[in-house]
Amino acid sequence: MGCNFSDLKMKRTSFLGSKVKECHFNNTFLVEANFRETDLEGSLFHHADLSKADFRDAKNYSIDPQSNKLSKAQFSTPEVLSLLSFFDIQIT
Repeated sequence: MGCNFSDLKMKRTSFLGSKVKECHFNNTFLVEANFRETDLEGSLFHHADLSKADFRDAKNYSIDPQSNKLSKAQFSTPEVLSLLSFFDIQIT
């Protein structure tokens, strides 16, 4: 908990089932990373490349789709709806 992964190349890194809380992923290369079933409470992603990353069944993540690369990343419901919180929209 509380790690700084900024500016690292972490392609295909697996965090499967981990608690990755209060961590920083700034300018981190996380292509094909595995975040399945991971608790990401308080972790920050900024200018991270999350292409093809797997977030299925992950929880508590906060990822701004406008400041991170998410091409072909995988998510599951209902948590994927958190990606919409960065837009000025209302969901009813």
